[in-house]
Amino acid sequence: MPSSKSSLDTNAQGSAPQPVVPQRVPFVHRLYQYYQLCTSLLFTALLGRWLIIYPLAGSKFLPGGIHEFLCYLMVSSALGEIVWLFKFHKWNKAIFSRVMLKDLNFLYFVGVLHFYDDYEHALVLKNISYSCFIVGLSLNQSYCHWCKLFKRTGRKRHTLYWKVISLITLPFLYLSEFYLLLLNVNNVNFHSTPWLDLINKMVLIGYFPIALLAFKRQLSS
Repeated sequence: MPSSKSSLDTNAQGSAPQPVVPQRVPFVHRLYQYYQLCTSLLFTALLGRWLIIYPLAGSKFLPGGIHEFLCYLMVSSALGEIVWLFKFHKWNKAIFSRVMLKDLNFLYFVGVLHFYDDYEHALVLKNISYSCFIVGLSLNQSYCHWCKLFKRTGRKRHTLYWKVISLITLPFLYLSEFYLLLLNVNNVNFHSTPWLDLINKMVLIGYFPIALLAFKRQLSS
C-alpha cells in the first residue's frame, strides 16, 4: 500500500501543470513599437499645434509657428521608417514598396519647401493649401503609425476611420501637396536653381500617375 500511494503521489506531481513563462519581447521589437508610438503622437501633436495657431494667427503667420516642427517631423519619421523597412524586409521589396515611395516624397518635400532662413515670409506657405496639407498629413500619418503598433483583427477597411482616411483625407492630401509644389515652381525665389526647377517640373509631370497608383494600392491593401 505505501508503494502504491507513493506512485500515485508521483503521478499527481508529474501531471501538475507547469507554470507558463512569458516570452520576453526582443529589444528591437520594443524599439520599433516605441518609434511607431512616438511618431503617431508627434503627428497628433502637429495637428494640435495647427488647431491652436491657425485660429489665432491665420495663414499669414502660420509658417512661423509650425513649419520648422513640420520639417523636422517629416524628415525624422521618413528616415526612421526607412531604417525599419530595411531591417524587416528584403532590399528589393523595401526599395520598391509604397512606404519607401512615401518616405522619399517626404524628404523631397522638405528639401524643396524647407525655406530654412525665411519660411516666415515664404508666400507659398501662406496659401490655404499649406493648412490643408498639414491637416491631411497629421490625420493620415498618426493613424498609419498607430495601426502598425498592433496586429489588427479583420480588415482595416471595415472601420469608419479607415474609410475617412482613405477616401477623403488621402486625396485631400495629394491635391494640397501638388498645389504647393506647383506654387513653388511658379513663384521663383532665391532657393531655386535651374537644375532644381527642372527636377520640380519633372516631379509635377509624374505626380498624378504615381499618386493614383499609390491610391489604388491603398484601397486594395
